[in-house]
Formats: sequence, structure tokens, C-alpha cells
Amino acid sequence: MGFSGTNRHWFIIGAEFPVGQCLADLASELALPYSSRRLDSREQLTLPSGGASTPLAILATAGDTQQANEHLQAWIELLIKQDIPMVLLSSAKVFDYNEVGSLENDEMTGDASLIALENSARDQLRHLIVRVNQPFSLLTGDFAVQLLAKARSEGRLILDNLIRIAPTPADDIALVIHALLQQIDCDESLWGTYHYCSVESTTEYAFAEVLLAEARQYEDLAHVMLEELDDDQCQPSESILDSKLIKHNFGIKPKPWRQALSRLVRRYYRADNK
Repeated sequence: MGFSGTNRHWFIIGAEFPVGQCLADLASELALPYSSRRLDSREQLTLPSGGASTPLAILATAGDTQQANEHLQAWIELLIKQDIPMVLLSSAKVFDYNEVGSLENDEMTGDASLIALENSARDQLRHLIVRVNQPFSLLTGDFAVQLLAKARSEGRLILDNLIRIAPTPADDIALVIHALLQQIDCDESLWGTYHYCSVESTTEYAFAEVLLAEARQYEDLAHVMLEELDDDQCQPSESILDSKLIKHNFGIKPKPWRQALSRLVRRYYRADNK
């Protein structure tokens, strides 16, 4: 029997993280069957009785800490044991920094723990590994929220204006995962590893500049000073991902981040004022 990406019960593992929250919101909006699990949960993946769907697991965080990586490894082993197809969110940090960007088949010489997770996930034949750049959501203390908090408390931000980054909205990542699953039942050769990031790269300084401009519509941040970090102190953290393969195989085009940031800032302040 072939895989059906549209007749699956999503088990969203790491539902407390921004991409997990966005996936749960999207599943609710589209009336898709799903269940949420915390990353540190060991609750059984049991389908609700009476349903006709079959399980699919989405590991909705890239795991930036040793503890998170250990939880993800345990989930991957369970999913392989139960032969449940999986989507693993990963990161450009599997590569050493490369100014011109990284392709899916480039040599992985970066974060060893992320590389090990990806290799474990590949033991499940039906897997999707989705590598992303710098997700932001203005949820649960992500780097955009941290910038606002530091701006409020210190009145000054000193940021890298040399190294390029590719800030990518968490809700866009959720939409991309859904789009992948919609199409993959048509061609099972499409399982594999893909990159997704926003179409326009920028710097931390330039991102913060736009973030503050948006936030000043809702909050008095006129006193905040934005300064450039000395070039010799700028340290790259990850490559810019090349997203050509996901466009070629699935027709998914990267989106600009600026419009998304405006939308997410608006949502952030509406929620903050409730």
C-alpha cells in the first residue's frame, strides 16, 4: 500500500516549540487529525479509536541542546521500531560555515550531534529531513523575542552587520512541511533531505533594524540604540542554505522574511496586550 500524506494522523513531537505550535495551529485550521507530544514525553503514539488514518510523526525542533538531542534520538529509535514515517526538523549547523551557501549533498562537517540525529532518521526508509536557517516566531523566547527583551532592558543592541543570515518564519516552515506531505504520496522517491529558508539573506543588525521599526508601531522604543559589532568580533554560526531542490521537486518557492516579520510582530503585540 502506498503512502498517503493526506490521510495521516500527525503526531507533533516537540509541540511546545514554535514550529510545533505552528503545526498544531495549522492542523486545527485545516481540520487535520493530530496529537501533540512534548519533546520530553514518552507517551505512547496510539491512534484514536474509530479513525481511518495511519500515523506520521513530525519532530518539530532541531534540538539545540544535548538534552534535546537525547530526547530526539529516543523518539527516532521508537519511530523506527514502530515503522512510523517521520519528518525531522534539522539545521544548517550540520555544515561548517560556507559563505556561498550549502547544498543537500555537501559534506557534513558541522555539529556532530545533529549529523548523528539525521543519520539515525535515515534508518527509517520513509523520512523527510527539513533543514532550516534561523527560525523566528516571536513565540517562547526565540531570538527575535530575545532581541526585543534586550532592547528594553539595556536600551542598546550591538550586532553583527557582516555575516549573512537567513531568518525564516516558523509558520512558513509549518506550511512547507504540510506541502511536502501533501505531495509525497504521489511519488515516494521524494523522501529524503531538503533545505528551506527565506529568499532574502540579511545580517543580525539589519534584521534587528526592521524588527525595531515594526515594534515601534506598538511600543516606545525610540531610546534604543543600534550599533554595529566590530568586524573582527563577528562569528558565523551557520551557512545559508540553498533551497533549489525543494523548489525543483515540490514547486515550493522561498518567501521573503520581511512581510512575515511584520505579521508576527503584529500578532505578538496583540497577544501581549490581552
